[in-house]
Amino acid sequence: MSVPRTSLSQSTICVLLLGVLGFAMSAQVAIAMPALFKADERAHAAYAVALSQGTLPTIDTDIPDDPARYPQLAESLFGADEAHRDIWVANHPPLFYMMSLPLVWLGDAVGSPGLTLLGMRLLNALGFALTTIMVGLLARELVPRRPVVPVIASAMCLGCGAMTFVGGGIYNDGWSSAAAFLTLLLGFRMIRRGVTRERVIAAAAVGVAAAGFRSTGLVAVLFLGACVLVAMWLREPSLRTFLRSTVWRAVGIAACIGMAPVVAFGWFYVRNIQIYGNPTASSSLFEKFGREPNGTTLFQLVNPEFYGHLLGSLWTDGNIANHWSQAAAVVLTLTLVGLVLDTAAKANPRSTGVLRRIRLAPQSTMQHRQDLAIWALLGGYCLLILVNVAGFIAGGGWIHARYAVPFLPFLAAGAGIAALRLGRIVPFQNIPTGPGSRETALDEARDLRIGLGVSLAFMVVGLICHLDTEQYVDGPVTSTFALVALVAADLVMFAYAAYVATELRRRMQPGTFDTVPTLTDPSNEPVTGAVTGPVTDVARPRETSGASSARETK
Repeated sequence: MSVPRTSLSQSTICVLLLGVLGFAMSAQVAIAMPALFKADERAHAAYAVALSQGTLPTIDTDIPDDPARYPQLAESLFGADEAHRDIWVANHPPLFYMMSLPLVWLGDAVGSPGLTLLGMRLLNALGFALTTIMVGLLARELVPRRPVVPVIASAMCLGCGAMTFVGGGIYNDGWSSAAAFLTLLLGFRMIRRGVTRERVIAAAAVGVAAAGFRSTGLVAVLFLGACVLVAMWLREPSLRTFLRSTVWRAVGIAACIGMAPVVAFGWFYVRNIQIYGNPTASSSLFEKFGREPNGTTLFQLVNPEFYGHLLGSLWTDGNIANHWSQAAAVVLTLTLVGLVLDTAAKANPRSTGVLRRIRLAPQSTMQHRQDLAIWALLGGYCLLILVNVAGFIAGGGWIHARYAVPFLPFLAAGAGIAALRLGRIVPFQNIPTGPGSRETALDEARDLRIGLGVSLAFMVVGLICHLDTEQYVDGPVTSTFALVALVAADLVMFAYAAYVATELRRRMQPGTFDTVPTLTDPSNEPVTGAVTGPVTDVARPRETSGASSARETK
């Protein structure tokens, strides 16, 4: 029996294209930026070197000072104080650095430590490219009836200049963000499509990775367990039925998913507690670097400057000029205005203008509850991360763009909704429409035209911000061909950007882009007999005798 092939949707292809463009932009930074130029790079590189030598470092382990074997590391230590001569990032779990070991061994084998540094940068760039893709896929779960929103969401990631700039450094944030977002995505898929054995296994594996990259991955695992509970609750006829018959099975499944990261990496967090007194070594690091407290966590949470610096860092982190904070202000202001107008239009729609009703595919009560649950869970995730960041800043920490990345799915999906609403201000004439009713097809065609324009605008902003950063011809791989490598990286980046722009314009056309079908209630869908083979649903809704007899007569 042949199994029909499933092809990627047009929106997914567009999101993937944007992710690859993000990698190209970060790779250009990785090639051009001087070795160990960005903050914390030498500590992250030294962590991988220490692992290659059979040592799991602590925050007080010395960075290898070997001019013959690691000249860049040794040179970067000149003038550094005692605290910055240590591997101060050793409070992080070792998964990213374990992934970097082949790059360390390759650099040692060919006698080029710069190759190791460049490889670790490109590894992080790949992680940030996956993060860009994950933001788009999460936006699809948040706004399932607007297929163009995922494209806008991924394009917004590229428009945040710090995303691709930080992606060119040696950090574990790219992979940790991608793993955390994939963890949430699998949880949201369970809410949409049910809790199956296959999804539970995949979620447990991804949860292990999220916890192994960074401690904030544990927050994603926590909300993954909450997704399991919500998914199984929604598939019961009432909360009372869920509490009486399903809750303990749901708790057991969530506990199994949560135990996987504990078994795999719990030892590392226990080690941190034994050495530093807490799982993340935050207090020890503050003491090590002499950081002074900056108010309390509550003070930061009610301080408008905290939010301005945190969100603005997505455009001004590193050596990106401060005037790019204006881009942050414009994007955030338009997003808020657009969301307010969209809310007003839903409450009191008009026949014309920006407040006109937008006709979407019909939605069942179950799917509306799923939407609310997913938005609430993502909001809870962002809130917990926000409290964590506020506590870090209150303790004396600094704000970096890496700390704002967890909020991107929420912000980008909101920006997509706002853009589609504000785009109604512009009058469109002679818009070709696809199949379907005249009103719905016209709204979808407007969405596509607005989404294409906004996505291209974000791409242009990202590239301009990219060029506005200080360019170097002094990358980690020192050779007489450094200038050639930089020029080649520039040409590849711009050529691929032009290709992506062309592909977006070709694919985002009425009749060829994704058309949302009439949505059905998943509680009425069969859970077995899919074309890909039987699927075991561990949260299968109980069938009434009438439903069972009806199926037997078919």
